[in-house]
Amino acid sequence: MNKFFKLLLFYLILSLNYNAFAEIKIQYKVNDDIITNYDIIKEAEYLLALNKNLENLNKKSLLNRAKDSLIREKIKINEINKFYTVNYEEASNSEKLISILKSLRSNIGFNTDEEFENYLSTKNINLIDLKKKLLIEQLWNQLIFDKYSNKVNINYSEIDKRINEKINSNKEVINFDLSEIVFFEKTKELNDLKYNEIIASIKNIGFNETALIHSISESSKLGGKIGWVNENQISEKIFKNLEKLNKGEYSDQIVTSGGIIILKVDDKKIVSNKIDKEKEKQKMIAS
Repeated sequence: MNKFFKLLLFYLILSLNYNAFAEIKIQYKVNDDIITNYDIIKEAEYLLALNKNLENLNKKSLLNRAKDSLIREKIKINEINKFYTVNYEEASNSEKLISILKSLRSNIGFNTDEEFENYLSTKNINLIDLKKKLLIEQLWNQLIFDKYSNKVNINYSEIDKRINEKINSNKEVINFDLSEIVFFEKTKELNDLKYNEIIASIKNIGFNETALIHSISESSKLGGKIGWVNENQISEKIFKNLEKLNKGEYSDQIVTSGGIIILKVDDKKIVSNKIDKEKEKQKMIAS
């Protein structure tokens, strides 16, 4: 009898596993990588955990958002692997990634790592998997910079001049709490069409909801939310677009090497000016 029940249990588990496996279907293929319906559902859960505003989307829109997110991620990984050899476990503990994770945690509304990790646990999100996703975005941004930085003529003397002017002026600076929408099409005509579509969507459903649907940036998962930056951390071109904006207003399209950006000022405040010259120089070069 005991042996009989063991056999029954074994075939029951086997049957359940088979049925579960049979429901998993390949939906897309990106080079040699596959994306299943299960992957898309898990990505949708991940997106929802990071941005509750996604709950406002219907199921079809949410799953489409998850599908697009996964396809972009697969493409990025393939490109990253062409240029870099990455030890994801080691890189996931880098100071820069920890800083990015802390900023994400703060944007979602958690004050401590413990609170954030407990929250992720309730959403069945592995912290290691989350770190890998953030690392992919970090490496992608680095790859874009490495590929195109040699095409940019950097005027170091002008950068030094601007930094010294900021230090000597000892003025207060503006801090901006920003959200973004990033898009890019193959031609100017398509970019103009996309821009008009985005503006119409902003007027209809709001900036952050539009970012969820249209932005190609990783920040789209947070409704385009970037967080607080000060005028010393952004390029002069972007600052000139922002300084005239009031809280709640958004910029015209700004053309950058990473795509076309529309920035919204969620809040702004004036703070005292403290500048680390070397860090400031690196930020200006990167922007």
